[in-house]
Amino acid sequence: MYRGANDPYVTGWNNWPCKQDLYRVKFAVDEMLKNTSTFTGEEEWLEEHDKQQVWKALNEVRNVQK
Repeated sequence: MYRGANDPYVTGWNNWPCKQDLYRVKFAVDEMLKNTSTFTGEEEWLEEHDKQQVWKALNEVRNVQK
């Protein structure tokens, strides 16, 4: 799905259905997560993931500015 959504050799006509499939998976996972319990350490784990994402974004911006 990911590869199909990003394949530069096909048109958006073909890429868009692949991206829709990715959204369907995301929506299904979001719904499943919403219906599960919260566990000890989960908030800290999610905060650490968020921090890693911020650092990744900052490094990408820094690399673009070089």
